[in-house]
Amino acid sequence: MSIKKFTIKSWFPVVLLPTALFFAGLLIISTFVFIYSNTYAVVTYSSETNTSSSFTSTQGYSVSLTMPKSVTFGIDGTNSSQTIKADAKVIVTTNSVTGYKLYLTSHSKELTHVNGLNQINYANPGNTSIQKSSLDDDSWGVFVKRNNVNYIIPICESAQLTEECLISKSSVPVTNEKAPIEYGVNVNSEMAVPGHYSSAGLVYTAIANSSTTGEFPVTELTNSKVPLLANGNQLTSSTKHRFKITIPILENQSEVLGDAIDKRYKVTIGNRLDCKATTNGRVHSAKGLTFDCIADFNTASPRFLPGQKADLVVDTIPYGYTYLKQNAVEFIAGEKTFNYTGTPQEMVSEITGNYRIEAMGANGGDQTPAQANEHWYGSNEVLAPGIGGYTSGIKGMFENEKYMVFVGGKGQSGHDRGAAPYDAKGGFNGGGNGASGLLVPGTNIYSWGGAGGGGSSDVRPYEIDDYVQFIHHRDKRTDGWRDPSSIFLNDGPWANLIRGTYQAVIKTVNLPDSDFEGVSAYYDLGNANLSDVYTQKFGDYILVYFNYTGVPAATHLPAGNAGPAIEIRLKVKTTNQAADITSMKFYKTTDRLLVAGGGAGGSYIAKGGNGGGATGMKPSYLGSTGDAMYSRFRFPNGGNQIAGGGAGFGASAPTHGAIYPNGSVESAGRAGAGGGWFGGYAEQSDYSTSPVIGAGAGGGSGHLYFMVRNGTTYGYGESGKDMTPWSTLQPADKNGIVRFKLVDYLGMEN
Repeated sequence: MSIKKFTIKSWFPVVLLPTALFFAGLLIISTFVFIYSNTYAVVTYSSETNTSSSFTSTQGYSVSLTMPKSVTFGIDGTNSSQTIKADAKVIVTTNSVTGYKLYLTSHSKELTHVNGLNQINYANPGNTSIQKSSLDDDSWGVFVKRNNVNYIIPICESAQLTEECLISKSSVPVTNEKAPIEYGVNVNSEMAVPGHYSSAGLVYTAIANSSTTGEFPVTELTNSKVPLLANGNQLTSSTKHRFKITIPILENQSEVLGDAIDKRYKVTIGNRLDCKATTNGRVHSAKGLTFDCIADFNTASPRFLPGQKADLVVDTIPYGYTYLKQNAVEFIAGEKTFNYTGTPQEMVSEITGNYRIEAMGANGGDQTPAQANEHWYGSNEVLAPGIGGYTSGIKGMFENEKYMVFVGGKGQSGHDRGAAPYDAKGGFNGGGNGASGLLVPGTNIYSWGGAGGGGSSDVRPYEIDDYVQFIHHRDKRTDGWRDPSSIFLNDGPWANLIRGTYQAVIKTVNLPDSDFEGVSAYYDLGNANLSDVYTQKFGDYILVYFNYTGVPAATHLPAGNAGPAIEIRLKVKTTNQAADITSMKFYKTTDRLLVAGGGAGGSYIAKGGNGGGATGMKPSYLGSTGDAMYSRFRFPNGGNQIAGGGAGFGASAPTHGAIYPNGSVESAGRAGAGGGWFGGYAEQSDYSTSPVIGAGAGGGSGHLYFMVRNGTTYGYGESGKDMTPWSTLQPADKNGIVRFKLVDYLGMEN
């Protein structure tokens, strides 16, 4: 509460009225008394008294002080070298069952003349009481009677209440109990200058303990979550953490007690780290006293680690009471890294703040040992992969806000010359498939295969809607659709989506790759096909990319149904009656917040195109343009911001049978493109008729949504760009990665 000032009759000085302090279990009343004079060595009181305001604790206890409204000291030239005493007339009332304690403090110990030059020193400048009933010349003092013995007590600083400054106490309730305290002065007339002398202000503090214990709860704690790095360090070497603490006490304003809040309260965390109390943020309210403290967790020994919790303790230095909040401080990960898993991953922001997101797309398929030893025109990058691109930016997130993270997987390596042929699989999250090599003319062996493209890495909004509830399962539910002989595992869902490009994410159980035979994707109850359909299966997850243009319009829906009634059906071998779908969600590809493009797979004649920023890179030709077959080589573009092999996925090289072009030229397999905002292109010409005998593939593009600030997106090797992320962020296995790191939050203090 604020300190009020009263103006009274001219022969009385101005005094400060009492101010109350309420301490959760303790109640503190402080009264400030200015003393000065108009007659020699006489202490004169106003006939009026003042009773302090009284705050009631939550237990119903209160304490109040009553004392004269004014006190005066006067000095003239008579009766020198005598100790003059007067009762301080301080009265205490409390209903606390455990009684009270009354302390006396002041910032100044001298009596000062109104001219500001002459002073009378306090008789006890030390820190302990002096057993004495009289004063030496030219001194003043406060006498307290303890067990009928007079003591001149020391005057403590207002922030340091000690037993030596204790005037009186009781262990039971009291009513109008007079404190055993007297003021005294002894002046030598030869030394003293007559006139008014005053103290800078005496502070009486009455404490009523409303609990039988000395420990109380912290009322409120703001910024209780502390983000730390994995090793226990804070986010940067200069970062500190600011807590806002409320304890149940109404403190005095700073006019007399000053701003030495760090001398009144000691805050410790987990019994191993001090948190320095500050005057910033200090507020007095009905809730109590609120103040800030700042902790440097880089100095904790041993370090706190993410996932741990710690107690917060507030010790009241002058009063000797303790406030405790158990497990109040929660240490969370200030940096979260998502590595490749081949599954969607959920990101929950544990604290409100700005996060720096870094993402890197996956590489195309690795070279095999045989491919790494192969050379063409002197290059050892035969079938070498394109490198994933890099994207970063700042995104504000609220506490417990959810996002989905899709980390790209690298593509599958192409097969070696003479090995069993296969189409190399594109990496998770949109990598295009590579194609096997053709039969070498005149032999029964296959040429080198093309590698699969790497998937992109992205962050997207969390999708709540799960359409699994609309699915009819093959022989799994008594829902009227029970046909175990059907190749389709399900019909539905009939998802009414707006126009756009999508990635359906379907989670299955009991469906091995050998039993999965593709998808059927259409709308309007099967009367119109979705375009640009691309399917990937990784473990239990099936990703289906498609484009819904709305053309032709739906015309076969039941009356009143606006459509389009999009349906994704999984084809499963009828011998598998255990497979089921547990989740089906649709993500619009244009809602992705941040995308890092994937690198393309490599082919025999060209290293895969790198994943890029605004545009993915073209494949890098390894040979000479003077090669006789150069005109029959193709180097497709990377994806960009508006077009590519597909929205979200890189183009796959077309598969083929055991065929080869006319003539005697050996044709290696073609590579798959990298995924991205738009994936890269791959050569699509027909193997049996096309003159193309070798082709590379392009990388996918990166992207930044407008809500991501201070962002950048680029590919490996781009001129003028920092290549550090490829040595500090990219995993050794060359899959993708996504990392979130807090850069600022409410409790951050630099």
